[in-house]
Amino acid sequence: MDAPLLSMPAYMPGTTLNDTTRQLCAAPYLNPGFGNAVIREVVESECKAVPPSYGFDLDPVVRHCLRARRLMLLRYGLVTALLIIGLCVNPLATIGWLLVCAVVVGARSALLRELPPAVRLAVVTGLVGVLSCFAGYLVLSYVASSLVGSFSDDFGYPTDSVPVSGSLVSAGFLLAPVLLTGAMFLTLFLSRRHVYGVLVTELAPGIAPVVPRSNNPRVEWRLGVVAAMQRGNICVQDIDPFAGAGWNEHSWSFATSLKARDGGAPVQIDSAALNQRVHDVIIALRHPSLREGERIPNIYVVPYVAADGNRRRDDPLIDPQTRTPRTLASPETIAAIMTNPQGGLRHYLRAVVPANGKEIRTPDGRLVLPAQDSGIGVTAFVHLAVEGGMLYTEFVCTVMPQVHPLYQLVDNLRAERIPVHAAWDTLLTFAHDNLLGPRYLATLAWDMIWLPGRMARHGRRADHYKFYDYGAHFSVRELAAQRPTVKFMQHLDAEKYIKLLDRTVSETVLDFLDEQGVDTTELRQAVTMVSIDNMTIHGGQQSFGGTNTNIQNNRPGATRARPTGGPRA
Repeated sequence: MDAPLLSMPAYMPGTTLNDTTRQLCAAPYLNPGFGNAVIREVVESECKAVPPSYGFDLDPVVRHCLRARRLMLLRYGLVTALLIIGLCVNPLATIGWLLVCAVVVGARSALLRELPPAVRLAVVTGLVGVLSCFAGYLVLSYVASSLVGSFSDDFGYPTDSVPVSGSLVSAGFLLAPVLLTGAMFLTLFLSRRHVYGVLVTELAPGIAPVVPRSNNPRVEWRLGVVAAMQRGNICVQDIDPFAGAGWNEHSWSFATSLKARDGGAPVQIDSAALNQRVHDVIIALRHPSLREGERIPNIYVVPYVAADGNRRRDDPLIDPQTRTPRTLASPETIAAIMTNPQGGLRHYLRAVVPANGKEIRTPDGRLVLPAQDSGIGVTAFVHLAVEGGMLYTEFVCTVMPQVHPLYQLVDNLRAERIPVHAAWDTLLTFAHDNLLGPRYLATLAWDMIWLPGRMARHGRRADHYKFYDYGAHFSVRELAAQRPTVKFMQHLDAEKYIKLLDRTVSETVLDFLDEQGVDTTELRQAVTMVSIDNMTIHGGQQSFGGTNTNIQNNRPGATRARPTGGPRA
């Protein structure tokens, strides 16, 4: 029986989590906004595709996002309960405390810092006045309660006959807010200590992954589909066909006439053979014949298909069982797309130089520096299509920056320093958590209750219309990236590998055309004058992305490479 042309990939969880996956799993614990965005994009949009996952596993990331939301719900549920107890025991002190929190939060807000200095001074003065009034209220209340106790003693009331003695009133007035404040701090501290404990235990490098499970069958079903879908070679996206690979740093495209070098009939070339040649030459950058220090040991090339996300329900790309796009194209499908480039699917060769580096050793084998993760990944997308007796060549190089430094805390945090970090973070956000805790609780509870309903609503939308946008809105890996890149070594590495891949692809295409007897004079002149340093082109008309400059110096009567393509948004 023939294998299906389009299918869903199989998913096999890893025995450990790599560094990127661990950092993305830590992100929702450190930044709740990241977790909420991932849940909305990946879980709630139950009919949408996800971009192929490069160098990480999306399944545990989404599961930790759901778990982080549950922990946040528990945290702010306890905060709200303590505030309610405070309002019942001592409403005036609790309201006053919330007013103090509002003053502190307002004083630290970005809006206040943007005000003119005179206005900012007036606002700060007013806030100090409010705090002084509240402190005076506490002092006067304490003095008043002490006077009540003295008045009762002067009139000779027996101690057991006074309904509430002055000493008890004053003690209760001061002790209850202090106890509630201490309980609030302890609650927030223990919550954060538990979160940091997750980072250094369950997300520690080299251990078996701890994958939290959801108690909702519909969510579990969706996560199973997502886990498989991420391993495909088809990217379903309406705006960015290279979603998940980073940002476009360099691109060019040429349309070349396949006229014979001897002036005869146009040359017929095999696009599949050209793609295979480019594939083999890129792979040769890691060939064992090269000296160990000269190889690019981790480079690999795989087929890649870009698909438009706006499709009919009965489209062959849509799986009727899961109602999501199929993301795995078979070799026969890849070959058919390659030889029919005018169809609704576009084939690319995807060449990846991952972030993991190689160790440095002296000629006698002594270790100078162990292998280090550069933090960035470089990907080249190469599209080669023969149409109308011409060859269209497109080259797009993207760079994925490192994961945001905040999420790298999972690798930097020492276990013995967890209490210090938890206490410090609790202190910094104490007023904020007290003031906005009930709001966070309401928002989190609403999102958790309506999660299945939102999933069902997306499913109904896909069933209601003839066409539906099945494309992914964004990549989870790109959402966690630090952009722009700030480390100069990462800039140098990105520039180096872009140049190497660019030169390899362009020279391979030229050599192949020369072997087939194609006149490459004008194309070779245009290609060799491309400078990646300043993006300046001399001769011919080409389309380049980024900040490229197109300077034409065409000679009369010369055959020019036609302008094609354009920069990616």
